[in-house]
Amino acid sequence: MSEPFKTVALMKDLMSRYYDLGEEARRKGIPVVWVTAVFPVEIIYAMDLYPYYPENFGALASARKVADKLSMAAEAKGYFNDLCGYARCGIGDAYASEHPVGKILSPDLLLCCNTQCGSLPKWFEAAARFYNKPYFLWDSPYIEEQTSDLKQNYLIKQLYELINFLEVTTKRRFNIDKLREVVALSREATGLWNDCLEMAALKPAPFGFFDACIHMAPIVVWRGRREAVEYYRELKAEIEERLEKKIYAIPNERHKVYFDHIPVWPKLRWFADMFAANDTLVVASQYTQAWAMNFDPARPLETLAEHYPQQFVNRGVDYRLKLKVDFMRRYNCDGFVLFSNRSCKPNSIGLYDKKRMLTEMTGLPGVIFEGDMSDLRFFSEGQVKTRFETFFEQLG
Repeated sequence: MSEPFKTVALMKDLMSRYYDLGEEARRKGIPVVWVTAVFPVEIIYAMDLYPYYPENFGALASARKVADKLSMAAEAKGYFNDLCGYARCGIGDAYASEHPVGKILSPDLLLCCNTQCGSLPKWFEAAARFYNKPYFLWDSPYIEEQTSDLKQNYLIKQLYELINFLEVTTKRRFNIDKLREVVALSREATGLWNDCLEMAALKPAPFGFFDACIHMAPIVVWRGRREAVEYYRELKAEIEERLEKKIYAIPNERHKVYFDHIPVWPKLRWFADMFAANDTLVVASQYTQAWAMNFDPARPLETLAEHYPQQFVNRGVDYRLKLKVDFMRRYNCDGFVLFSNRSCKPNSIGLYDKKRMLTEMTGLPGVIFEGDMSDLRFFSEGQVKTRFETFFEQLG
């Protein structure tokens, strides 16, 4: 993680405003809609509803190192500690008497898609019963290499069903022209986000994966709003300024590596310092790249159905391997890191086979470490450090 960015202060203000809008929505009677991270939030914003991300609540609790406490509150109610850490944080806070990161905002209705994993639909289903609120699942078929007309028609038809569901439950009318405007803002924001991420390909680079983890919150929660566009214009301008001033993420950058998926949030600084101490920049991840989409506002529903269900977690093994290799080549990587994440089973299955195949495909060394993105009860600092010592020797 590099020298602090000036835009961090702007991001904190922006996120504070986002959560204030949630409380304001509650006071004004604007429906609070729970959504998942890669749900087509553009429809929610087009109908002037307030989207709330319980996964972000889980990430915040994880970063502040209280996920274990919230998880234990969920486990006390019978939920197994092998479930997704984000889900355990959200469920635990709903039952807890103390709220170390503020109380999770209760929903008026819940919208979920199953493109990310199987845990989210079950979490939202349990939450719908707990809060006694309506629940809609946007079901996506599994996409191996390429989608088909049959699958796309199925997804688009469900978006029409979603709009009807929202109109009935919220008593608000949907406007396709408003959706086009929102999708256009999403395209602009995601394009700027991609421009920022691409800066990591430079050597030395002014921006890296750990920086992206800090700055990604607005592209998740403000996507589809002018606020996201303005924020990423500012961030891009600051990255370009740092490049001119020779302010780099790793001052003595020698190596670039690819990191697969979600970081260990409560250990973000620890990982950043470890890589920096070895003059190694983590440059890219499928996780942060997931929001670098390119929407077509002229075809608003079609473009949403094309982009969201084709996220990497909903793709076949061969496609995902190719995507990893493409990232490594595009960013001139010298190695790769695979995270066996206890909280994310779809991304952790078969990692040792994937490591072998990736090395065969690229000739690059790789390392696998085990832990949990949220809960430090399942993280061994000494074990992880030992594995990375060997990895850094291989890079050298």
